[in-house]
Amino acid sequence: MYKRGSIVLVNLNPQKNNEAGKIRPCVVVSDDTLNDILDLVSVVPCSTNLLGDGLFRIALQPREGLDKECEAMVEQLRGISKKRILTTLCMVTKDEMSKLEDGMRALLDL
Repeated sequence: MYKRGSIVLVNLNPQKNNEAGKIRPCVVVSDDTLNDILDLVSVVPCSTNLLGDGLFRIALQPREGLDKECEAMVEQLRGISKKRILTTLCMVTKDEMSKLEDGMRALLDL
């Protein structure tokens, strides 16, 4: 149902402390097979508060379904219930997914 690399609109409320909250785009990063089996998906939330492209902030340019430039916040990686997902917007590029994977490897010390 939800494919790795999809950008989905997610309701992240309620938030606690420094967690990303609000309704915002998120990149699905969990495996397609697990996404079909589990009621959870792993996502990286996005923000339009741009800090600069880097290891933990991946720039995503506007495209159909994504109106504004934003950054995927790798440090905010989290598992969410599929019930939080409102709709699918678009897909990341191969280059963007590669950068996300590099950031997640660094974040998780893999």
